[in-house]
Amino acid sequence: MSHADWFGRVAHDLRNPLAPLQTAAYLLRCGDIGAEEQARMLEVVERQGVRLAAMIDELADGLRAEYGRLLGPMTETDVGTLAVLAANGNDAAPVQQPDESAPLRMRADDSRLIQMLRTLRELRLSPDEVLPAPLIVERQGATVRLERHLACPPELLAHPARLLEAPLPARLCEDGLGLQLPIAAAIAQAHGGRLDVAEQDGMLVLTAQLPLEA
Repeated sequence: MSHADWFGRVAHDLRNPLAPLQTAAYLLRCGDIGAEEQARMLEVVERQGVRLAAMIDELADGLRAEYGRLLGPMTETDVGTLAVLAANGNDAAPVQQPDESAPLRMRADDSRLIQMLRTLRELRLSPDEVLPAPLIVERQGATVRLERHLACPPELLAHPARLLEAPLPARLCEDGLGLQLPIAAAIAQAHGGRLDVAEQDGMLVLTAQLPLEA
């Protein structure tokens, strides 16, 4: 995707929430609607406002990643604990840790690492996907390995590595700009690790590797 195409898509996606916001504002200003309709319009304003804010945050994160400025303060943390925190509020598919008693310590920006973990848990490319998805967390020598398998449209399986370099197709992005995977890859890289994506038996496999403290 060229820069011109990308900016055109961003402008289009950011404009999408504006139409329902403007309609709701007009109806509320007219004062010609009942209490029930007013409540519904306020819900539209809140929902579309949250959607627009999420898009702007995603765009800002993409720019920070481009300039290598994603991370904030670094502290010692446990990856296994963060993986569980990233799933808070979800009732299904617990994090799978072979040995939960063994700490997986590393220096990290907790908020950014949780953001990456949530992408691994919650990314959906197919309506058949049940979320949150299982996330495998395991130690491999001096690194921690995180793995997620997800259903994927066949056309994306031909060149999976592109998903880390370009936004997802617009039809797969309900509330964002499709930059989740490039941003997650940038977060892994900023922590001295990497995020890889590959095709396996008709599924997409996301694998993150992060360095642990000695």
